[in-house]
Amino acid sequence: MYVVLLGLVLIVYARFLPKEQETASGKLNVVQEIEETIEHFAAEMDEQNQSLLDLFSKTKQDYEVELAKLANRLETLEKQKQELSQELTKVHVNEQVNAASIASINQAFGHQVAAAASPSLDPATAVEPTAAKEQVYSGLSMKSRYAELFSLHDQGKGVEAIAKKLGMNKGEVSLILQLSRQEERTRV
Repeated sequence: MYVVLLGLVLIVYARFLPKEQETASGKLNVVQEIEETIEHFAAEMDEQNQSLLDLFSKTKQDYEVELAKLANRLETLEKQKQELSQELTKVHVNEQVNAASIASINQAFGHQVAAAASPSLDPATAVEPTAAKEQVYSGLSMKSRYAELFSLHDQGKGVEAIAKKLGMNKGEVSLILQLSRQEERTRV
């Protein structure tokens, strides 16, 4: 009986012994799988980090290219602004010169009217002062020289519309209208 009991103990022990070895090898397999998974995860993280670095470097290059384009555009716009301001200054100077010329013409014109209106020594050649003024003004009247402009103005058109229709500067149209008003005041 002791032999039977000892045989049973050995059978039971034999059954348990492989299970312990299987459990130890199972633990080793789990550890190896975890290590492989961690290594795989680390490799994927390295790949993702590299792709992010590549993306950032490409974005930085694109940004630098766009920045250079914008800097060139800004430089071009500044040059255009400077050229336009120089042109505007020239136009302003020309308008001042034109205004001064017109003022001197009006002043000379006023002297001619005064000379024509002054009584002469010879009563036969004496001319009525208002008639002399009308003769001088009728030849150089602003309304007669710019009939189309005054026609549009009388129709109620604005300075911009008149300038556009006649292909003139707005300043020029305004100046002609202003000189016409001055001319009418001097007639009265």
